[in-house]
Amino acid sequence: MSTTCPTCATADETVTVRLALLDSDRPLDPPTRELLTMPSEPRGTSGAAIALFVLAGLMGLLGLTTLGSGDKAADVDDAAYQFGYHYGAFLFAAVLLGIGLAVHFAHRSRRSDAADQWPRTYEQWQQLHQVWRATWLCRRCRVVFLPAASLRPDSAASSATPAEQFPQWSVAVARQDDRPGAPTTAA
Repeated sequence: MSTTCPTCATADETVTVRLALLDSDRPLDPPTRELLTMPSEPRGTSGAAIALFVLAGLMGLLGLTTLGSGDKAADVDDAAYQFGYHYGAFLFAAVLLGIGLAVHFAHRSRRSDAADQWPRTYEQWQQLHQVWRATWLCRRCRVVFLPAASLRPDSAASSATPAEQFPQWSVAVARQDDRPGAPTTAA
C-alpha cells in the first residue's frame, strides 16, 4: 500500500517510518535515522533495585529454612550468636530491601525531575508508539505525515511536517486527546 504525500502529491517516494528505518537498499542518512528512531520504552524500576529485591527475597527464604531446620545453635550459650543464627538472614533481607527501596525511589525521583520528558509511563509510550507506527515519510520532500484513517477509522489526514520536527510532532500528536481528524465533542 502506498500513500500520497500531501506536499508533492506523489506516492512513489512514500514509505512508513518503520519501513524506512529497516530499508537496507536505500538507507537513511544518520541524522534522519536518529530523528525517526522510536524512543525506548520507559522503565519502571532500575535493574539495581530489582537485583536488590531478588537478593532480599532469597535471604528471606534462607531465613525461613534456617528457622525450619531445627535448633543447630543450641550448644552455644551466647545469646547474640543464637539471635544472629535464627534471625540474621531476616535482618540482612530487611537491609537489602531498604537499600532496594532507596534505589527505586531515587530512580523514580530522577525520572520525575526530567518533567519535560514524555513519555514517562508505559501507556504514554504505547500512544507514542501507535503514532510512530502510523506515520509515513516522503523521501522526496523529507516530510512526515499521517494518512487518513491511520490512527482511527474516522481520522483525517494530517498536514506534512518536516522530518527535523518529527520527535516533537509525534509527541504532540500522541498527547492530543483528539487526534488529527477526530470527531469533536462540542455541540
